[in-house]
Amino acid sequence: MKNLTNITKKNSGFTIVELLVVIVVIGILAAITIVSYSGITQKANTASAQSEANAAIAKINVYNVDTPYGLPTSYGSITGAATTTSYYASSLNFTTISGSIPASQKDMSVFRPAGIAADAVDFFLCGTTGSATAVSTYGVATTGINVVSGIKIGYWDFAGAGSLNTTNSIGTISGTYGTPAYNVGCVKVGIAEAVTAVAKAIFAETGLYPATAAAINANTALSAKLPSGVTAALVNPTTGNGTTVVKFECGSAVAATLPCLNSGAGSGGRITFWDYSLGTPAAASIVFGTAVNFYTPLT
Repeated sequence: MKNLTNITKKNSGFTIVELLVVIVVIGILAAITIVSYSGITQKANTASAQSEANAAIAKINVYNVDTPYGLPTSYGSITGAATTTSYYASSLNFTTISGSIPASQKDMSVFRPAGIAADAVDFFLCGTTGSATAVSTYGVATTGINVVSGIKIGYWDFAGAGSLNTTNSIGTISGTYGTPAYNVGCVKVGIAEAVTAVAKAIFAETGLYPATAAAINANTALSAKLPSGVTAALVNPTTGNGTTVVKFECGSAVAATLPCLNSGAGSGGRITFWDYSLGTPAAASIVFGTAVNFYTPLT
């Protein structure tokens, strides 16, 4: 009988209290593991993004030293450069979003699209208008930077809720710059601002703004290049191509009888891009030069 009792006790299994204790312990261990893994992932992603920012600054510095043009006016100057140059860096992952309203300047602190790479970085161009007029901090006013003073690269710090880190920089990114000294402002450069930089570079080097989209796509400007994969077209960008395509229109200070063929020096143009500022994407534009009339090029 005694042996039978012992066998019964041995086969009685766990009590409900014991099972609950085990479940609680497993839950605690799982929570610790998840938190630990999350922290490791955040640190790894931040390290990757910081490395990308460091690499971007290094290439920008090489461009500044190895060319006669000073600091580049957009990330396209290094991602779209000839592969034989010392500053070529097609693999750098710059964000391309442009914005048209002050509340949405499209840096990653206010706009971080789903699926964006962990190591994506923002390119900020800093400078002055060359006058007492302040530089605006959103896309439409990018043409207001007439004197470049510095560049800063923003990367996403994944710690906690996440934040934009812009400590990687070169040149003057705040305060005043030049003689006389004017206030410095910085603008996040996206696809539209990058294409505008090419159009302005063509004017600076030739005395004439480009009259066709083909002139921009030819990448003949020496001091600025289109970003890798970006195209100037004759139609408005859409949801499908809004991060790689912009529409180019040539401009004239007076009404032109032959659109684009007589838009001479100092006239300018208009770049239409896909703006993600207002929830529902829509076309928005950057105007450069002194143009007030705009035309779709014949070619």
